[in-house]
Amino acid sequence: MDLLQLSYFKVVAHLEHMTRAAEELHISQPSLSKAIIQLEKQLGVPLFDRIGKRIRLNPFGKAFLLRVDRVFQELKEAKIELADLSGHERGLVLLGTTTTRLLPNLLCEYLEQYPQVNIRLHQIPTRETMLQLEKGEIDLLISSPPLEQPGISTIPILNEEIFLVVSPKHHLASYHSVCLRDIASEPFIHLTMDYEYRHFTNLLCNQAGFEPNIVFESNDPEVILSMVKSGLGVALIPDNWWNNTGVKEAPVRLHIEEPNCYRTIGLSWVASRYMSVASRDFQSFIFNYFSKLSAQNKKGF
Repeated sequence: MDLLQLSYFKVVAHLEHMTRAAEELHISQPSLSKAIIQLEKQLGVPLFDRIGKRIRLNPFGKAFLLRVDRVFQELKEAKIELADLSGHERGLVLLGTTTTRLLPNLLCEYLEQYPQVNIRLHQIPTRETMLQLEKGEIDLLISSPPLEQPGISTIPILNEEIFLVVSPKHHLASYHSVCLRDIASEPFIHLTMDYEYRHFTNLLCNQAGFEPNIVFESNDPEVILSMVKSGLGVALIPDNWWNNTGVKEAPVRLHIEEPNCYRTIGLSWVASRYMSVASRDFQSFIFNYFSKLSAQNKKGF
């Protein structure tokens, strides 16, 4: 058994398709099939159930794949650690996020201090965050809600307020604050359902005793704010949207008295995994950046 065999098995196991695996590995299908059969003989058990031309991982294969994935993850971490020790670390950070609007200023400030570091940014749907952390496809994750899973270290880095925004001509525009239940009959403009923030704000409305009447959906915050400004509806926006909006003559934002309209953003990483010097430095920078940001927000408010 060697690493080449294990790498072949890993691809076949994840694709569960011999032809596609052979194409990805750039080898012939007969050669790949022979390598998998030899591996099964060495292990003494079949790793796949073969049904006609189709293959599926069986319980032996699933158990073996977990170990093989760990082997390659350990090798990946060993390579990073040795590069750190030898001083040849190029400074690559794999950063995942479910909310990108917080990042431009953060990344700009960091790269001004550490221009040699290369940050590879992955915008990830909330449902995929855990998988990408576990597979080592990202080193650090900034997400809302924060991950709460065994083996994952998570700390809150920002607790930000959710505001109601209305048109300057809206009858509530002169108010300083409102209760969410007071706008139960208003038309809402909101993010599309594939955003976790949409589910979170729907929950806030439910806590206030109503289902929001969504009349427009968009995945662009500037579009949402522009539509609100034009009087087409109201919206619930987090503080960082307001601070980063490109909309001129922005709509009016109002504090929500009840329910408690705040969301938490967290930073997560795999506790047991080796983290490169560049990633650890960036992790510390993120802590300090958001600590200062929170202090400024409190002072400004």
